[in-house]
Formats: sequence, structure tokens, C-alpha cells
Amino acid sequence: MSLKKFLASTALAATMATAPVLVPAAMAQDQIDGAAIAADSDMVDAFIQAALAVNEVREGYMAQIEAEADQNAQMEMLEAADAAMLQAVEESPGITLDEYIAIANAAAEDPELAAQIDARFTEAHMGG
Repeated sequence: MSLKKFLASTALAATMATAPVLVPAAMAQDQIDGAAIAADSDMVDAFIQAALAVNEVREGYMAQIEAEADQNAQMEMLEAADAAMLQAVEESPGITLDEYIAIANAAAEDPELAAQIDARFTEAHMGG
């Protein structure tokens, strides 16, 4: 999978998995500056590890969801996938769910930040 596709799916997965969580969280507190926390090298590493976990969960459910003909069953599987993606982030060391969402959203909106994360991903996972 290309990194751009990975980052796009990660941002999408973060949005899908956290949509019910985001509204109350945004109402309850100020938004976290994803670009600011992404400046921390350890935080980017934690984000990449969490994103890989989220992507693994997403890929595991996608084939099942696409193969299911019953829409009610698909919705149940989507809800299970959302819960599993949230759990994957929550179990990832060094990053909170709010930080993960903030970085994913910031990367989706800021091409420079996305390129920085891309470079770190390549360095960490492609032996560069």
C-alpha cells in the first residue's frame, strides 16, 4: 500500500471510528493542535504505530463487510469495526485517542505535515 493511500485511509478510519466520539469531545474541550503535537518525533512514531493498527483492523473487516449482502448485518459489522479501530488506538502506547484524531485531521488538512509524516513513515518502515 502506498503511503498516501495509507494516510488517506488512516484519516478516513479515524473519522469513521470516532465520529460519535468527536462531537461530545469537541463540545467538552478545546481542540488539540495536531500540528503542534506532530512536531514531537516520538508522537509521530506513536501515531504511525496506531495508524498501522487501525489500518490492520479496517482491512480485516472490509472483506467481510463487502461480502455481506444484508445491509443490517453490514451495519453491525461497521459498528464492530469502529469499536475495534477505537480500541486499537486506545491500546497503542504513547498516544491518546484525542491526539491520534488531532494528528490525522491535521495531516489531512496540511500537505506539509502529511509530507513530514510520510517521510517518517518511509524512514521507519521502508528501511530509509
